[in-house]
Amino acid sequence: MHIEVSKIIILYKKELNSYFNTPIGYIFSAFFLLLLNFLFFFGLGQNSFWDLKSASMEQFFLWIPILFIVFIPAVTMSLWSEEERSGTLETLLTLPYQDWEVVIGKFLAAWVFITMVLAATLLTPLTVIILGSPDIGLILSGYLGSILLGGGYIAVGILVSSLSKDQISSYVITLLICLIFFLMGYQPVLKFLGSGIGSIVAYLSLSNHFEAFRLGLMDIRDFYFFFSFIAISLAFNVAILRGRR
Repeated sequence: MHIEVSKIIILYKKELNSYFNTPIGYIFSAFFLLLLNFLFFFGLGQNSFWDLKSASMEQFFLWIPILFIVFIPAVTMSLWSEEERSGTLETLLTLPYQDWEVVIGKFLAAWVFITMVLAATLLTPLTVIILGSPDIGLILSGYLGSILLGGGYIAVGILVSSLSKDQISSYVITLLICLIFFLMGYQPVLKFLGSGIGSIVAYLSLSNHFEAFRLGLMDIRDFYFFFSFIAISLAFNVAILRGRR
C-alpha cells in the first residue's frame, strides 16, 4: 500500500472548505464558543469563574469534553452520510485514491476544523492571565488534551457516518457513543462497576485519559492511547469503505 500525501492534502482541503462553504461550520463555531465561555464565566450553580474567585482554567477544561459530545457529532455527521445521500459516494470510490487516503483526508479536515475552533477560544485564557496568574503549563496541557480528545471523538464520528445513510442517525448514534466513552471515565459509574472491571473500563475511556492532560500530568501512555484509538477507528472505517467497493 502506497499512500500519497499530495492526494490526502487535496481531499483535506476540499473537506475543510466545505465547513466554511455551508452554515454548519459557522453555526457550530458560534454556539460552541458562546456556550463554552458562558459556562466558564457564569457556570451552573456556584462553580463559575467569578464564584471561585481564582485565576484558574479548571472549569473551562471541565466543560470542553461535555460540549464535544454534543457538537462534534454535528461536525462529523455529514462526512460519509452526505456522500451516500447525494449519490457522490460511488463517484468518490471510482477516483484513483487509496481508501486510507480518503479516510485520512476527511479525518484531518474535521480535526483541523475542531482545532481552529479551539484556537478561537484563546481570548479566554488571555483574559484570565490579565485578571490573575494562572498556571500556563496547565493551560497548554489542557489545550493539548482537548485537541487529542477531539481527534478521538472525530474518529468515532467518521466511523459512524460511514455506517449511516442519513445525517440525523449519524448524529444521534455518534452522540450516544461519545457519551458512553465519557461516562466510562465517570467516577460514580466506575465505583458501581467495581475495582476489577472499573479499571479496565476506565483505561478505555477517552475522558479518563483527557483528565491527565487537564491536571497537567502528561504521560506518553496517554498519547499512545489517543493515537492508537484514532488509528483503530480509522482502520475500521477503511475496512467499511473497502466493503462498499
